[in-house]
Amino acid sequence: MSIIHVTNPQQINEQVASNKMVILNFWATWCGPCRMFAEVLEQLDSDNDDIQVLKVNVDEHPEISEQFDVMGIPHTRVILNNGMYEPLVGHIPLEQLQPMLRAELDAK
Repeated sequence: MSIIHVTNPQQINEQVASNKMVILNFWATWCGPCRMFAEVLEQLDSDNDDIQVLKVNVDEHPEISEQFDVMGIPHTRVILNNGMYEPLVGHIPLEQLQPMLRAELDAK
């Protein structure tokens, strides 16, 4: 898959409707932890066909960030089966993130 840079809420809705796990990441170019987490998301995206990574630049699309109550970045939401999990805030190493997501996919 490839990472989708979201520019409107309809793109999020389309991906959620696909029944894949959606990783919705809010970030900014000036955010150091966001850049570190971007590498994790790129690796996650390249290793998993059953996960779709979406990225929202909070500076370019504040209305989308507001819709998801983003107060700090990096802020990541996991959406599966139309259910949204508690936000993940900050940089999370791939070694921690993959088992969390795999457990959710296996429970699906």
